[in-house]
Amino acid sequence: MIPTGTTLPASLRPAPRLPLARAALVLIAALLAVLAPSIPAHALDSTTWLQRNLAGIGYLSASAVDGVYGTQTRTAVRSFQHDNGLAEDGDYGSRTELALHNKVKEVQRKAGATADGAYGDATKAKVTAWQQANGLSADGITGPATMDAMRVARTVRITGQWKTAEHGWSVSGQFGCLDNLWIRESEWQVYATNPTSGAYGIPQSLPGDKMSTAGADWQTNPATQIEWGLDYIQSRYGTPCAAWSFWQSHNWY
Repeated sequence: MIPTGTTLPASLRPAPRLPLARAALVLIAALLAVLAPSIPAHALDSTTWLQRNLAGIGYLSASAVDGVYGTQTRTAVRSFQHDNGLAEDGDYGSRTELALHNKVKEVQRKAGATADGAYGDATKAKVTAWQQANGLSADGITGPATMDAMRVARTVRITGQWKTAEHGWSVSGQFGCLDNLWIRESEWQVYATNPTSGAYGIPQSLPGDKMSTAGADWQTNPATQIEWGLDYIQSRYGTPCAAWSFWQSHNWY
């Protein structure tokens, strides 16, 4: 026994006891540190909201909203990426997230819902009411027919067709030429960048920031890029088919 009043050396002093709540937190933190490498890249909530957005605009069935980033979700993401000029890797990265939120916001603005980029119950109710008012099947899902009726372009090519008409050209006569031209230039990829010249975007603007005359969001918005590209074609060649004819002879336009 150590006599009362004796000061123990630091090495012999008992460790202070942690309060129970603090001890529990320390244990949880230790467990998380061990388990962290096995946690999926997609957190449950972000996966669920991704699925809700994809289901809301008709890329995924409602029954597949399960919080699991599996084959159905990856396939739906690829389809959305294909339609919106993005790399088709099935990964929900920042570029796909931005494009999906923007598409949902377009739908929400047309339906009169709060444009927050999240296709929840309030948005579904607004879309249902819009469909009822416009003689469409009222399921609250903004699939191709509802998007077309809302004048929300589901794909970058639909945007191209609509803007071709807005520029005064026949879609049946000119869009095929535009499609051929931009398949060769960028494959309709929003972020396409020529590694040699630095030409950028769907129309391969050189330099890319020329497209800022069509909108400040020229780096990420396919509609802005397409608008600038058609303005360029109109001023330089007159029509997409004339631009395509020039490209066939020179491999640039």
